[in-house]
Amino acid sequence: METASQGQLFNTSWTLHRLSPLHHGKDSVTLLSNAVALKAYATRLRDQLTGDVLAGLHIPTSATADETLSRTGALLDCRWETLEPSSTRPNASFSGLLVTLEYENISCKAALLASPDDHDATNSTSRAKRSGVTMLPLLLTKFPTALRQTFISFLQSNFDAYCSNLRLSSAFLCTGLETFITELRGSRDRPNAYNAVEETIRDLQLSLAFSSSITPALRTLNVNIARDSIVGFLNPDSPSETSRGKSPAQRQPKSNLIANISAYLDTHLAMQVDLDGSLQNKVSRQHVRLSKVACAAFVLGSEGRMKLVMNATQTSGNEDDAEQRIPPSLRASETLLRSIIEKAAMAELSTT
Repeated sequence: METASQGQLFNTSWTLHRLSPLHHGKDSVTLLSNAVALKAYATRLRDQLTGDVLAGLHIPTSATADETLSRTGALLDCRWETLEPSSTRPNASFSGLLVTLEYENISCKAALLASPDDHDATNSTSRAKRSGVTMLPLLLTKFPTALRQTFISFLQSNFDAYCSNLRLSSAFLCTGLETFITELRGSRDRPNAYNAVEETIRDLQLSLAFSSSITPALRTLNVNIARDSIVGFLNPDSPSETSRGKSPAQRQPKSNLIANISAYLDTHLAMQVDLDGSLQNKVSRQHVRLSKVACAAFVLGSEGRMKLVMNATQTSGNEDDAEQRIPPSLRASETLLRSIIEKAAMAELSTT
């Protein structure tokens, strides 16, 4: 059967959703690597998109939906493909499904990703042991709004699934940024570890959002850190430990970068922020939060938006030494994506 390249997860601006288990009947153990089932659902989705009937019910279309469809042109192809774990890098791969809608004027797609612990989800020994249920907790969509809602309605009607936006907290954005940079640096003794950070991150932008109760005229403040300044904020000897005059119990920074940036804002702008929650400053966390992290390697927003950037050179390598030749930037992106999948999975478990 046809499989989709995991490279399609990169260089795309995604909207993030958490998705409850997909119930598809006991006639198949799982949707993954099930060519017959995927072809059937592709046909069913195509029929819905080209007509106005879903499960025997009339689906009214709005003026906005009609306008969107008029811009996309005719639907040329609807494909459901399996994202297969790599045989050379199974621990860094993602299993799931890729849904592609090819229109005359645009290409739309959605990715449904399994938990990192479910790389064996294509067989009967996966964690989703119930026949007829496939667990794909993270849904990524790249659709116009009207088509996105239609696709989500399709999942709800055909799989008895619940879908909601995946919001990312300020603490999660901080942890994601720190994890990404830690993966880039690897061992501090590695040659050119800091150069890898500069070359991959380049300029870093942090968007701070404020509560309207304290700053009614200022909703967002962008903090731009130039490429040649990033290493300075990673320096363990920077003033984060001394500038605030806090006791060790009050400090306990989760990460060096965020702690040093927070210390800089405190010292030079008189802004006391507790973006990652390491200072246990409830007032600060209530009124100031990190809403977006953007750099040359990725964009991550609290409203549930993500883009991971991958260059063509990041996929070089052969069957024998693929693991050794994978650059740190790709490893960092994969680590960040795995953490988002895990968050979606935990959010789903907390509601069950």
